[in-house]
Amino acid sequence: MKTLLELARIATKSKLRRVEVLSIEAENNKKLMKLYDALCTGKVETDEEAQRYLYGVKRKPSTFRNLKSGLKKRLLNSLLFIHLSDPSLNEQEKAYYQCQKDWAVVKVLLRRGGRPLAIKLAEKTLREARRFDLTEIVVQASQVLRFHYGARTGDMKKMKAYGQLHKRYLEAWRHESLAEEYYALLVADYIKERSVKAGASRLAMEYYERLKGAMAEFPTYRLLFLGHLIRIIAFRSVNDYQMTVEACEEAIRAFEAKDYEVKTPIYTFLHQQILAHIQLRQFEEGNCTARKAAKLIPGGSVNWFINMEMLMILSLHTRRYQQAAEVYLEAISHPRFSKLRAIDKEQWRINGAYIHFLLETGKASLEADNGRLRKFRLARFLNEVPVFSRDKQGMNVAILIIQTLFLIVKKRYSDAINRIDAIDKYRTRYLVRDKALKRSNLFVKMLLQIPLSNFHKAAVLRRAEPYYEQLRAIPLEVANQTHGIEVIPYEDLWEFALESLDLKFHKRRKR
Repeated sequence: MKTLLELARIATKSKLRRVEVLSIEAENNKKLMKLYDALCTGKVETDEEAQRYLYGVKRKPSTFRNLKSGLKKRLLNSLLFIHLSDPSLNEQEKAYYQCQKDWAVVKVLLRRGGRPLAIKLAEKTLREARRFDLTEIVVQASQVLRFHYGARTGDMKKMKAYGQLHKRYLEAWRHESLAEEYYALLVADYIKERSVKAGASRLAMEYYERLKGAMAEFPTYRLLFLGHLIRIIAFRSVNDYQMTVEACEEAIRAFEAKDYEVKTPIYTFLHQQILAHIQLRQFEEGNCTARKAAKLIPGGSVNWFINMEMLMILSLHTRRYQQAAEVYLEAISHPRFSKLRAIDKEQWRINGAYIHFLLETGKASLEADNGRLRKFRLARFLNEVPVFSRDKQGMNVAILIIQTLFLIVKKRYSDAINRIDAIDKYRTRYLVRDKALKRSNLFVKMLLQIPLSNFHKAAVLRRAEPYYEQLRAIPLEVANQTHGIEVIPYEDLWEFALESLDLKFHKRRKR
């Protein structure tokens, strides 16, 4: 069912019904169209739901399997009929789809004996592919044309010209493939863990040095994109944010120099810049960069959600808490939120916990949300972030901190006291050794002073003062800490925690 849901998203109903050769048979199968409509409108998401919707209480597993298979086949076929007049497609994207379609036609014509027409279309496709850096198609088209003019017509001049072109782009394609391999090796470790990795930085810089010469000789779209990403990983892996900003600017200039419009790479590098600006506390620059990025992406896309997250974090770090809460609510209320990857939803849930903390402490208000915001329950939240809960030196720090803060501000003092030993054991095991997590280590120490001081405000201030001064001596912009961990600066969180305390001792009750 996941496959059908994804295909239904890509092949919209209007596109499917405009293709007569597909729609005639589909319209004759009312159940097939009913299933398609249900997928598009979100009425069904699982096999069980779909069978009940189509057949009621009577289960028809074999009939349903055949129906799904037929719909899958038609949706896959519909992808060949992409409407290039779609305003959301830029020039390069339109060229990509057109060249892919044309090259498929060339291969069919050659197979079916339509060589003269195939060669004319191959030459046209080759020109477009070269202009828009579609290296793989250039490699294949130049190979076909080299063979044609050599073995079929004896035109040595054209054969040599296409042969030279083939060799050049084959080399470019080889470096693109190498860059893809390097990038995949680097990124694989980051999918489920976001802690700092110095070894990854050294490896990424080594990979970049191997690719740098080829990037200058073959400045293709794919090679430039991956090569610059690898360089940025080298700086991001050790949280060198100033060099990240500079590397992103260089990458953006490389793509702005193209003679066609480029969106995805420029957006990607703007996003990396926003992350760096947050850590450097360059908030005006970050807001400006976020506005530039927003112009490049459609609402509801994966990149739209990423940009919304960056806007929220920027707002949190500039104490614009009301704005942060509104951005959060807008994002999670979008119909496409449910389609995000599980790990991306986890990140939003962690951010959302901090938004709920602000609502709990009165720093923001969403009273007119028309029921769009679920009531926050700490136990449910902890169950909804299983992946990052295992990332002990990464995002689990943010989970632990917000959990402790909620116990304090909700005055669940017994629970907070009972958690002291477990939290301190976690701190000594995972936070003490890593210099990049020093701010987190100090802040957890500060939080531990609250239950240890029996929640007496004056006592807490006295006991936490040494750790607070050490925290202030390591400002966020020089802390070398992974960006996602400190959703709200610790200095601000400490202020909110203190506000919830009074001048009374709250000792643990004896059992």
